[in-house]
Amino acid sequence: MSYLRLAIASLLVLCAQLTFADSIKTYVVTQISMQMFPDPGTGEQILFSFSGSQVSFSGEAGMFCPDWCSDQPIFGTPVVNPSMIFIAAFDTPVVLGGTSFDGSQFGFDGQGLFNDSGGVFPFVTGFAGEGDTFTQFNLILPQNGQWVASYTFVPPDGTNSGYYNFEGATFHATVPEPGTIALTVTGLAGIAGLFRNRYPRP
Repeated sequence: MSYLRLAIASLLVLCAQLTFADSIKTYVVTQISMQMFPDPGTGEQILFSFSGSQVSFSGEAGMFCPDWCSDQPIFGTPVVNPSMIFIAAFDTPVVLGGTSFDGSQFGFDGQGLFNDSGGVFPFVTGFAGEGDTFTQFNLILPQNGQWVASYTFVPPDGTNSGYYNFEGATFHATVPEPGTIALTVTGLAGIAGLFRNRYPRP
């Protein structure tokens, strides 16, 4: 019986995280995809895309990372060290709850969307539209993404030292749908119950 209670408690905690008392609508982003290219010096070398049920937006951004994502030769073994991402522009249309908004009328309050480590915050508040179409919203974001970079090594040639050329980097993060998480929790609780019945404590 204790495992059934554990499963029910886990489901209640999960549902509580997706429920908010205020009137601001909350959307769950289930997938984040970002592609980084060698920085040409403009500072806008990232294309990003966020999507989920009733929410999607994309745009261009930049990250200051001359030691590992430069378009210049990198001497020594490069170490991927992501930092803050700065948004340059959102593409149109931005979709929230089935409504399209102009990307120039879309943004995030307070801490913003991206954290100091090249990822995203788990929960953010934003705004879209203006005048009669103005609306605020919350986003729940996946937290399991990381940047993966690729390089080409150019070996030493005569008096020239070997170096690396940055080819690009990708960032992907996904989160299971709430129903999938609920089924997983329930299944694990059931397996634990069977194991306990089969191998009782002495």
